[in-house]
Amino acid sequence: MNILTVTGTFHPEAGGPATYLYHLLPELVARGHRVTTITYGDVKEEYEYPYRVIRISRQQPIPLRLLEFTRQVWRQGRGCDLLFVNDYGLPAALADLVLRKPVVMKVVGDFAWEYAVRHRLIPADENIDDFQAARHGFTVQLLKRLQRWYVSRARAVIVPSRYFGGIVAGWGVPEKKLWVIYNAVDPAPYESLPSREETQARLGLSGRVVLTAARLTPWKGVDRLIAALPAWREAVPGANLVVVGDGPERANLERLVMDTGVAGAVRFVGQVPHEHMPLYLRAAEVFVLYSGYEGLPHVVLEAMAAGTPVVASRKGGIPEVVEDGVTGLLVEWGDETALADAVRRVLGDAALARRLREAGRARVERDFGWAGLVERTAALLAEIVERAG
Repeated sequence: MNILTVTGTFHPEAGGPATYLYHLLPELVARGHRVTTITYGDVKEEYEYPYRVIRISRQQPIPLRLLEFTRQVWRQGRGCDLLFVNDYGLPAALADLVLRKPVVMKVVGDFAWEYAVRHRLIPADENIDDFQAARHGFTVQLLKRLQRWYVSRARAVIVPSRYFGGIVAGWGVPEKKLWVIYNAVDPAPYESLPSREETQARLGLSGRVVLTAARLTPWKGVDRLIAALPAWREAVPGANLVVVGDGPERANLERLVMDTGVAGAVRFVGQVPHEHMPLYLRAAEVFVLYSGYEGLPHVVLEAMAAGTPVVASRKGGIPEVVEDGVTGLLVEWGDETALADAVRRVLGDAALARRLREAGRARVERDFGWAGLVERTAALLAEIVERAG
């Protein structure tokens, strides 16, 4: 099978979609499939992959790079059996008006909502669930219609959780097209990690580290985590917060740290190579993801695989991974008092931390194994090509 993969982000960029494809595509090649990937990106050095990667520069104006991206999908797609689209559906859908190839699309987020939040086209506190039924201005409604159009054109749509499958079904996608394939973790990078003390020394960290890792956007809740920091730091004076990731909110968050008076207790390390994430996760006593929305957070699975207790918001697909009190602690979104209390509990109760650590690792090994994700994805792609005849 000749597969054309279409994605807005790809290795070495950070983030779930880039990491997912970087690990998945070699598995497809190993099964005898031919793969070509089209993506955006401007890399300083070339990387070796067992497949061809075509990068479209982001230095061009948006209309020009979108046009070039669509042209490349059309050009490369003429000889393919299937388009495998990852969260960047518009250029693939436009090209496929001519190509008429079967499309499998993986959708892990609501682009219209994320764009509207980033560009302040809707109130900053309008959550993704309310957004689905709300009426908005012309630009937002146009984005919604475009997204529904290109997603509905796919023969099959992969979603990362039952929760997000419900959102996509609300866009008019029939349930028979929806495939819930949970994110997964390759256990290999977590099997021989050094101790927490050794890891901290290697990374230049110290003290009782509470870690969060996310793209720094408004809905990731890092501002709320910073606001809760004084409360749990009062109970655990040596605790500090390490923020991994970058994004448009970083400057605002750094100002908030100064305004909150916790500058000495917060460290922003920026974006780190994905292969270094297991070290950061092992260095932490607690991993926190206090997000207002998640389809299904890959980084929570990674934290559990690393044996780091998890505190997370009860939002989106997170409860499909974290069972409150068993594999982690869940707190309500918007309740920073409960957030601070949950972090304080894990830091102050070694027995609780140990139970969460052991149960979390066992849950990942049992239900979120990488081999299962590869098998289900490969089977779906083959089935859609076979149906197309």
